[in-house]
Amino acid sequence: MHPNEICNPTEIQWQPVIVKLRGGGERTICGPLQGFEILSLHMVSPNSNICANAARCCRLALERKIPPEQARQAFIAATMDQELRAN
Repeated sequence: MHPNEICNPTEIQWQPVIVKLRGGGERTICGPLQGFEILSLHMVSPNSNICANAARCCRLALERKIPPEQARQAFIAATMDQELRAN
């Protein structure tokens, strides 16, 4: 997905995060559901504490137990930890 493309709507959204994947592609992540998918599919160390926390935060945001912005911040931290370079 090109950074200027519009995200597909998800039930819960956050400010889009552009993630540069290891294969050279980019994905625009627009909410905790997409964030959870990236964490599940593209993380080298999905069992790291930072990744586990981000996945938990995304799930809690989907359950409306925490604000989406809190999950977004955890997701960004996980991408930095995994060197996926969130923008």
